[in-house]
Amino acid sequence: MKTIFTVSLLVLLSLPGSSAAVRVPDSQAEWGHLTTELADAGLPSRFLKLLPREFVQLEFADLKTAAAEYHPDGHRMVFNLALSEGNEGRRFRPIRNIGNQELATMYHELFHAYFDYSDYAAGSAGLPVEAARLHAEAKRLLACRYTVVDVVAGPVQKAHQRNSPLERRRLSESEGWDALNETWGVFVGWAVWSKLEATNRLRTTWEWEAVEDFWNRLAEAYGDRTLTGYFEPADPQTRRVLPRVYLAPNNAISVEEIVLLLEVILEDSPRLASMAAKWIAANDPEPVRFGSC
Repeated sequence: MKTIFTVSLLVLLSLPGSSAAVRVPDSQAEWGHLTTELADAGLPSRFLKLLPREFVQLEFADLKTAAAEYHPDGHRMVFNLALSEGNEGRRFRPIRNIGNQELATMYHELFHAYFDYSDYAAGSAGLPVEAARLHAEAKRLLACRYTVVDVVAGPVQKAHQRNSPLERRRLSESEGWDALNETWGVFVGWAVWSKLEATNRLRTTWEWEAVEDFWNRLAEAYGDRTLTGYFEPADPQTRRVLPRVYLAPNNAISVEEIVLLLEVILEDSPRLASMAAKWIAANDPEPVRFGSC
């Protein structure tokens, strides 16, 4: 079954384009309200509940091209004003009234907040086990998958990167960390959208047919090498000319990373995540080996 959601749309929805943001009056209480609603709707919420309420400052703004944006500087999570009740910027609309693509973009950005927290609090005694696991694996994979990569040469619309010229590049640590963070965020947003589509919106339990539908979508996206991220060049002059550099298809997310995110973020059991990996392998005669760990 061909998926109609494109990663380029997710990236487009996460492009900056906001007017002045307004802080939510009681950010911590609203964060609790949001995570509870997501859990009640059957959406991943465990990783959000592990994130201290005081870490993220919730805001609403009249975003022009996005459902949400996360800004590590200040740990600001900015949501589109249209996602608030009555466009007032105080409380979220009911989750069941928010569309699949908007929810996917929200999760893309919520993941960035959690990733930021796992890095910010790394090494502290109070860091949850799953956040520590995510951070440790990110550090390991940074060295073996996001140091020397192929990138799309020059400006390009991401949807057409397969036909674009490529070049090999050694990334700085900050560029590699950015590329990993964005690749994982793209996958999380895509997975949430795909699960919503596979289950015909929100359910609290999975039927086997829906699980198989999701795995088929996952195997297809993996086989097409579309689940890729990007990074912002570390050099300011380069960044002014080319704000984002996209990873090539052969640097798409690996099965190992998929399994990690299915378990830690998307709440799949280790057994279910392992079965998903085998499903991918069974449907991909030429698995990606470039940059594998």
